Amino acid sequence: MDFHTFVLYAHLVLFVYWLGPDWGVYVTTHYICKAQLPIEERRRFLTAMLWIDLVPRSCLILMFPVGLTLADSLGLSPITGTWLWLVWIAFLAWLVLSWAVYLNKGPSAGSTFRIIDNRIRWVVAPALVIVGAVSLVMDIGFGSNWLGLKVMLFGVLVYLGLWLRSYVADIGTGFRRLAAEGSTPEVEAIFTTMLGQSKKVVYLFWGTSLALAYLGLAKPF
Repeated sequence: MDFHTFVLYAHLVLFVYWLGPDWGVYVTTHYICKAQLPIEERRRFLTAMLWIDLVPRSCLILMFPVGLTLADSLGLSPITGTWLWLVWIAFLAWLVLSWAVYLNKGPSAGSTFRIIDNRIRWVVAPALVIVGAVSLVMDIGFGSNWLGLKVMLFGVLVYLGLWLRSYVADIGTGFRRLAAEGSTPEVEAIFTTMLGQSKKVVYLFWGTSLALAYLGLAKPF
């Protein structure tokens, strides 16, 4: 197996483990919102959802440096050599931070890590959209239009991920009220509203992911 084939294989594996566990997150979220279940059972589904979600989040972070390495092997990326190594170091550091959000149980440190992680995403998302759009419209940067569009859509995915993250706060609010007030129509409305709204974003996220896969495979323009 040559280097290009190995990187392509890694890229495909990341995509599989990105979308596969995402379905697990989607399913467990429905059980979190089931009013018929006791709160202890719903908390267990919440814990399972957060741990499952760690896999696609990790794959999303690794997808970009692996994708850049693959583009470099095709001679399509302006980021090569030392700059590519710096990208790898930055994204691996981000990966460690992402894991620290989950593994650190202290509320202070955990909150700090989460804030930093969110701020990184708010920097990465527009940067990718802008770089991809400039490459696509002005025909500079990446060596093909399909790759510029792919980079731009990847930035859109990071935005959608931030959008989905906002619903986790709603789940936290729902559980706090559930513990204090019990299962009331008002409390359950928090969960059902969150589920209904997040579904639309999830479908958009999956659709964008499929578009990325098509661009990488078909290279249409």
